[in-house]
Amino acid sequence: MESEKEKVRREMQTLIATSCIFDKHPTKEFAAFHKNLLNFFFNSIDVNIDYENKLISIWNSKPLTTDPVRLYNLNEAISDRVGYNNLEETLIGCLEEGQLQYNFYKKMLMEYTDHTDNHDDVLSA
Repeated sequence: MESEKEKVRREMQTLIATSCIFDKHPTKEFAAFHKNLLNFFFNSIDVNIDYENKLISIWNSKPLTTDPVRLYNLNEAISDRVGYNNLEETLIGCLEEGQLQYNFYKKMLMEYTDHTDNHDDVLSA
């Protein structure tokens, strides 16, 4: 029998697959979904996805000190670019195991899944 965490993972994979069906650009809702998932995975400040050139730009802040009050300086962000061949595979590769991830994925499903598709069984736990 499939566990609740496996159901959530499967639903996330389905949502990712659905969100990657587009010609040049996804809908605003799905672009926001992609951005939120990548921000969570990379633990970044901001992410920008260039769908036409298949590039993901990631901005993280550079650690400033060990002082927890002034740990990061947002004015000194470090940027990186990641290329991809298949957005769906890239996003599915960002899915991780863990309680924090499970809770985040449930939130994402509630926010981005069309509730008329009867996904209430996954979201009710």
